[in-house]
Amino acid sequence: MIAKKTGPKRARGATALAKYIAAAKEKGEKLEDFWLSNCKAGKDLDDLDLALAEIRATQGRNQRSKSDPNYHLVVSFAEGEKPGIDVLKDIESEFAKALGVEDHQRVVGTHTNTENFHMHIQINLVHPEDFKMRTPYRDFQILQSTAAMLEKKHGLEVVQGRDKGQDKGQQKDRDNPKARDKEAHTWEQSFSSFLKEHKEAILAVHRRSDTWETFQEGLALYGVEIRPRGAGMVFRDLNSGKMEKASTVDRELSKKNLEQKYGPYQKLDRTFEGKKTKTKYRRKPLDPRLAKHPAWKRLTQGSGGRGRSWRRFLEMQAGVDPEAREALELQRAFFQIVSGKTPQKLKTRQIKSRKSKGMSR
Repeated sequence: MIAKKTGPKRARGATALAKYIAAAKEKGEKLEDFWLSNCKAGKDLDDLDLALAEIRATQGRNQRSKSDPNYHLVVSFAEGEKPGIDVLKDIESEFAKALGVEDHQRVVGTHTNTENFHMHIQINLVHPEDFKMRTPYRDFQILQSTAAMLEKKHGLEVVQGRDKGQDKGQQKDRDNPKARDKEAHTWEQSFSSFLKEHKEAILAVHRRSDTWETFQEGLALYGVEIRPRGAGMVFRDLNSGKMEKASTVDRELSKKNLEQKYGPYQKLDRTFEGKKTKTKYRRKPLDPRLAKHPAWKRLTQGSGGRGRSWRRFLEMQAGVDPEAREALELQRAFFQIVSGKTPQKLKTRQIKSRKSKGMSR
């Protein structure tokens, strides 16, 4: 199977996306199965209108987040493969659990067409009880590992194009080894991962732009610019100056492809530094839940944390600080979700207070 986060071009908002799933309006498609998960309004197609009112009310209770609270996952199966309803419901449940949204409201529909049977899963990212937004981080890796697990669990066919054993002609997700190693040593998000996190938005900016200037103006909304470097192009963070090869984010952004669309690179007379942004790269832990944790705030708001990584801070403080110990356990749980295996046991040292020389108590 192939699991991919996506979004229909015409479906905006919870209602439009759910209606798209329920209607199966694409040419040659029809709705096969439909159910609702974690909706008090009911479980069936007849309950959809009430369920949507419930979902919109839940989303309305979150006034802090400006991100889209609707997550759209499409799970496609091999040609001719059509799992039974019990297997489909287990697959839907396992993906939600892996993404950390098993308690959230979901709208699910399966579509049949002349090629591949597939399942649409709409997830309300706002939790129905505490009304906090849960945004799955590094969901690409989570979806890949969960799909592999479910194929083995239910004896499903491995679809070429998702696993590591791809044919040479198929495109693979590209990675920056240096950025990956830095994240492993610091437990903090790299600039490379930030760009991958906003890859779809960057591609959308590229596809609707017609000149280098409009492309640069759109990129500035994410705190980045693009410029030539060596034989290729790089994204540069406008704040820190960190750079990443554009083709590593996506091959559509290679120098050859960009110049085919915009012509030879042109340096602009004006810059977009200081322009108001939707988001931008900033220091944060790999587990997004920990960005508001007291231990993270102590690290980043105090002068002592500037030269110390998140990982080093937790390893040093977990032995004496309950908040750091809690954050360490949360970070471990996050790695288990992402990698599917338990991280190596960390060593923490006990730090005891010492009397200063020449002073008596």
